[in-house]
Amino acid sequence: MSRVILMIAIALLGALAAPAAAQDAATRSAAEKHFRIGEKAYKAQSFAAAAEHFEEALKILPLPEIAFSAAQAYRRQFRVDRRLELAKRAVELYQLYLDNVKSGARVGDAVDSLENMEREVEKLTAAGAKMVTVSAVERTTIVINPELGSEAKTGETMREIADLPEENAVKIITLLDGKPVPAFERIDVTPGPHKIHVEAEGYLPADISQRVVAGDKATANITLLPRPAKVTVRTARGARISIDGRPRATGPVAELELPAGRHVVTILRSGREPVARELKVSRGEILTLHEPLEKTTRRKMVPWVAGAAGVFALLTATTVLGAVVEDGRAADKQEAFEKTGDQTASDATEYRDLRDRRDQLVTGAWVVGSATVLLGSAAAVLYWFDSPSESEVRVTPAVTTSGAGITLGGRF
Repeated sequence: MSRVILMIAIALLGALAAPAAAQDAATRSAAEKHFRIGEKAYKAQSFAAAAEHFEEALKILPLPEIAFSAAQAYRRQFRVDRRLELAKRAVELYQLYLDNVKSGARVGDAVDSLENMEREVEKLTAAGAKMVTVSAVERTTIVINPELGSEAKTGETMREIADLPEENAVKIITLLDGKPVPAFERIDVTPGPHKIHVEAEGYLPADISQRVVAGDKATANITLLPRPAKVTVRTARGARISIDGRPRATGPVAELELPAGRHVVTILRSGREPVARELKVSRGEILTLHEPLEKTTRRKMVPWVAGAAGVFALLTATTVLGAVVEDGRAADKQEAFEKTGDQTASDATEYRDLRDRRDQLVTGAWVVGSATVLLGSAAAVLYWFDSPSESEVRVTPAVTTSGAGITLGGRF
């Protein structure tokens, strides 16, 4: 009985825990949505917008990592606009972070930045600076949130924002109803539909229409897809062209679209040395590969072996003709003997010599003819069975327009 009660209790606890877990996941997802926009705004040097989005995330999920990130945004914005309220809010958020994180992580940076902001607050207070309070007014706003299709969805936890500069940052252009506006910032708009255009170097442009309701804080999430690299391969006619092991086209000219990254272009044709070039292409890059295929050693041997077979065929024909002639002369001699019934010793010797030469020529014809067949067969085998595969690879360095790569070639 007690076991039954225990099982019922466990089932009830599980049923109660499931909705709570789902609610926690939804809360975290909502907070992360604001955090990621703030993160991108920070990297785009739009610190006021970053601080606003981090604050929204902090309201939903009060994590110390979010507090630190917001403090960083306020500190960086203070360098641009030296207002007392920015410095004070940075102090509050750094202190909140240090109250929850005592060691490791970004504690050292938080301590240094906190001391720096406290000094700034003291200076501004001593100079008579006043806090500027903004009265709450209902606003109708929209945030344009471009998302690059190449941005990794790693599922990492929200971490403290870093001050390191963004490497290879992509410049994003955003238009709202045809007018340039900053991305990630909250923009006041009139209620109703609005046209949004977003473009970035190396990405396909995107256009959407977003309707905003009065008093709403709308967010327009727009994903930009990477522009494929265009690679033109010029090679031998009939060559089979594969990308990353998958057949894609046939020579002599193939125009291919490839996603950014590393790819292996393999070119195969019967009787030609195979080539496989590793390429590293960037978004929107235009590249042309000229790959004339060299004849294989086997294919180079075919004319020589076939020529030798032709010479031996001529010798065979000559030998057979000689045997026929000698056999005819021997037959004529024998017929003369039969008609006259008289045969001298010299005639008999000549008759035997004719027959011997005939037999020798027949034997020679068989030998030379066999060699002709063997050489012809060898030429056919060299020609028809000279098909490359990818079982063996020889690697040689090569340089492409986009940097160093490797060319793979050799007998396959």
